[in-house]
Amino acid sequence: MQSLPEILEPHKNYILNEAYYFPELTNSFYHNSPGVSSSTIRKFMDSQVHALYQEIEDSPALRFGTAAHALIVEGQEAFDKDIAVIVGSPYTNANKSLKADYEQRGYTVINNQQKNDIFAMQEALIPEANKYLNPNENDFPSVFESPYESSFYWYEGETLCKLRSDVIRHPLAQPYSEKSIIIVDYKTTMDCSPKGFLSSVRKYGYDLQASWYKRGYEKAGFKVEGFYFVAQEKKKPYASKIFKMSEKDLVAGWIALEGTLGLYRDVMKGEEPMIHNSPNLVEIKLREDNDREI
Repeated sequence: MQSLPEILEPHKNYILNEAYYFPELTNSFYHNSPGVSSSTIRKFMDSQVHALYQEIEDSPALRFGTAAHALIVEGQEAFDKDIAVIVGSPYTNANKSLKADYEQRGYTVINNQQKNDIFAMQEALIPEANKYLNPNENDFPSVFESPYESSFYWYEGETLCKLRSDVIRHPLAQPYSEKSIIIVDYKTTMDCSPKGFLSSVRKYGYDLQASWYKRGYEKAGFKVEGFYFVAQEKKKPYASKIFKMSEKDLVAGWIALEGTLGLYRDVMKGEEPMIHNSPNLVEIKLREDNDREI
């Protein structure tokens, strides 16, 4: 089995089949650690250059999603540990200074209205979603120290890959084996209708994320029985719904990812990366040749 990069070796980890399980990595360390993630490979499909130089985003929407995830997926303790709330105008000198101090200390900073929305979202979450997001002690494989925020690393050929999942648990329906799991991912969204969320899946490549995670857990020796998204709207009435990826789409997603990993390896070995995955000189046409001239 291939060894880990030196920066990862001091951190607590377990070898599971062909993967390494890290139960205690911080979110910040994971995102800055070696290894290619599903988000990088998805970006690579659109533009190889942009994928190689992408930076971790920081936006109000992303901070809101991080804070919602902390409370709704991991609970009050995680929210209090990782999230800081600023009351009043964010434009006062005092609050600007406070925000900078919080961020320097590693907190995700939100305002009081966002906090109220997130707590209201927690209250509005449908009961079925709570079952998926909040497994009891015996609802996940005993090898996991926690069902939340598990970091995994594995190799595809020479390429180190990584994932960090929201929730891992056994299937809700029994019987199941100790190795049987489902993967659950929480998403905040503007529209959790089937049509609306399907649009988000296509826009952001959530299907590819699901296929990537399935592959990682299979490398760790688990039988992945399904991948589920719990989607919740960020505005009243904070509607939520559960979506299951089809097995056909998961298989097709990995085929696409596997091909992209081959292109990624070529670039890592020195091949020139493409800009928006197209030639440097592109002819554009506003009209087809047989269009009527105006």
